[in-house]
Amino acid sequence: KDKLERSRRRLELLLEDVACDYDPLDYYETADQLLEPLLLCYESLQSYGSGVLADGRLADLIRRVATFGMVLMKLDLRQESGRHADTLDAITTYLDMGTYSEWDEEKKLDFLTRELKGKRPLVPVSIE
Repeated sequence: KDKLERSRRRLELLLEDVACDYDPLDYYETADQLLEPLLLCYESLQSYGSGVLADGRLADLIRRVATFGMVLMKLDLRQESGRHADTLDAITTYLDMGTYSEWDEEKKLDFLTRELKGKRPLVPVSIE
């Protein structure tokens, strides 16, 4: 349990760009390191007739770790990104709102904020 807590805290520190001075033996650094005790618990539960427990949340966690691993990173989507601007240009042009990339920063932020708060889909079903 302590090793899991240190692993969680270490990942939080990484997300905050704060150095972590934990000894690498005191936390899980890779998915394989975390999977080992999880699989051991799973196999133990199965072997003692507790398959219902093993196949529940524990199996879900094992699948998540196997699929996504221990890698976390910040998503940095910049408005200057060509792909982002091209996509929003196509959407705003289709909606007869003008060309997103030609808007000033305030108009872009207003548009993005309004759309993120809205309940309708940003991209119409009919857009090609």
